[in-house]
Amino acid sequence: MVLLNILQGIVVLLLSGVKFIAGIAWAAFVGKFGFWPCVLLSVSGGMLGVYLFATLDLKILNFFNKLFKIKKRTYVKFSKRARFMVKLKSGYGLAGIAFLTPILLQVPIGTFLAMRLIKNKWKVSLYMLFSFFFYSLTICSCYFFLGPHVKEMMDHLLKH
Repeated sequence: MVLLNILQGIVVLLLSGVKFIAGIAWAAFVGKFGFWPCVLLSVSGGMLGVYLFATLDLKILNFFNKLFKIKKRTYVKFSKRARFMVKLKSGYGLAGIAFLTPILLQVPIGTFLAMRLIKNKWKVSLYMLFSFFFYSLTICSCYFFLGPHVKEMMDHLLKH
C-alpha cells in the first residue's frame, strides 16, 4: 500500500510537471490524496517541470532545430496562435504568462515563453510558483470542500 502511494505520488509529480491540471486531477480523483498532499505534490511537480524546461530551454530548441532542420525565417507568418502569443507577451508580460500557464498554456510552453521574455530563471520560477500555488489551492479547495459533485450542486442551486 505504501509503495502504491509512492508510485501515485511520482505520477502526480510527473503529470504536474507537464500538464498541471492533469496532475491535480490524478492526485484528487485517482490517488485519493488528502488536501495538503494534493496541493504540495501538484505544486512540486509544476515547479519540477519549470526547473527542467527552464534549464533545458536552449538545448531542447537546438535539438528540434537540428532534428527538423528548421531555418530562421526572413518573414513573419501571423496566425491566430502567433497573434495570441504576441498579445500575451506584450500586453500582460511575465505575470500574464505565469497566470495562464497552469490552465491554458501548460508548463513547457509557458516556461519557454517566460524564458523568452525574461532570462532570469529565479524570477520566472517565483512567478510560476505563485501561479501554481494559487491554482492548486483553488482547485483542491473546490474539490475537497465542495465535494466531487460540484456541477450537480451548482445545477441544484441554480434551479431553485
